[in-house]
Amino acid sequence: MLKTYLPDNIVLPKISKQHHDLTVDDVVEIPNGTIILDYNFNKRGVYDACGQLCPESVLLRWCEKPVPAIKRNMPRCDFINEEVIYIGTAHMFLHFGHFLIEGISRIWPLLYKCYKNKKVVIALGGKRNIPLFVRKTLNAIGVKDQDIIVIHKNTRFASVLVPKQSTNIGVNILPITSKVFDKISNVLGNAKIKTYDKIYLSRSAMKDGRTFGEKNIEKIFTKNGYKVIYPETLQYEHQITLAKNCKVLAGTAGSALHLALFMKPKNRVVQIKRNSMNSDNVDVQQMVCDLRGLDMDLVAGSIETFPTSHYTKYPQILGVTPQMIKFFDDNGFVYSADDINPDEIAQQEYEHQLKKYKTHVAYAKILNPFIRIISLFGITKKGRGKTGDFLRQIFNAEY
Repeated sequence: MLKTYLPDNIVLPKISKQHHDLTVDDVVEIPNGTIILDYNFNKRGVYDACGQLCPESVLLRWCEKPVPAIKRNMPRCDFINEEVIYIGTAHMFLHFGHFLIEGISRIWPLLYKCYKNKKVVIALGGKRNIPLFVRKTLNAIGVKDQDIIVIHKNTRFASVLVPKQSTNIGVNILPITSKVFDKISNVLGNAKIKTYDKIYLSRSAMKDGRTFGEKNIEKIFTKNGYKVIYPETLQYEHQITLAKNCKVLAGTAGSALHLALFMKPKNRVVQIKRNSMNSDNVDVQQMVCDLRGLDMDLVAGSIETFPTSHYTKYPQILGVTPQMIKFFDDNGFVYSADDINPDEIAQQEYEHQLKKYKTHVAYAKILNPFIRIISLFGITKKGRGKTGDFLRQIFNAEY
């Protein structure tokens, strides 16, 4: 159940809960399949020997529409004589939160005996490799290190098995996903550390210049029996163990709260909304809570002067809002008048960072038209895109 403490102008998205679950038969086999790392994200995926794209291999996000039929001339590429399970591509294997939500969405067949001991393939561009938390997760689900294949260029295999997604971000998270997290939790969630009934996941140790004012909120939660945790300072197994054993998991909207995927049913998540615009990841977090049978409170915490969306590089500032005070009162929190006073130092730091970033954005907007013109000299669309990305990085013109 979702309970909200929000200003009247915030409208939450509606979430459909009627979705068919996946079964052992929801895996498409592509003999002589080629995994293509196209610059166009909608064309990345697995192609058959005739050059026809397998629609199930393209990552769906916020959309249930099938991928248009795409056929292409198959390039010459390396061949690996193996039957493999294709489990995805790109940043969902590099970013912790997106990995928990999206990167795991194709590994569910490994729960079935008929798919055990299969090799899995992850397609990453460039020379990047998968982070340790990805490798540990795959190990926990039963995949040995030697059976994890990471490719950085187009590669053909004897056979490619393509599982349908168990998660479509913004649309659904299917019940079988819960079984995947149960398996991971059973293997990795038993670290010999002290656990707590109530945990507050803080962003204040990140030092990224993007979130200010959280210290006052932490103090109030601490005063009311919450243990403040800085997830990025802990081993992956420790994070899972803490989430698995807590009864209340609180914190600001973001990747850390997705650790709720390891929580036990009938417990609770408190998400603090850290931006003032309507945009938020509440739909994703609510799906996580529904999947795991958790109650959820959504509490307004933004006091920013420049409105931002959830996905932003602009700085954000938190404070004790009227809605948060209502949440505290409804839940029997103890606090003093000093506890809810504005943090003037955090406000000054926020205003300084906001001014600095606005100056950067103005600079980038001036430079980007010239970068686009220079990028036109790229021979292909992929080449133009890479040229533009390279120049923006060189001249620090991203925003």
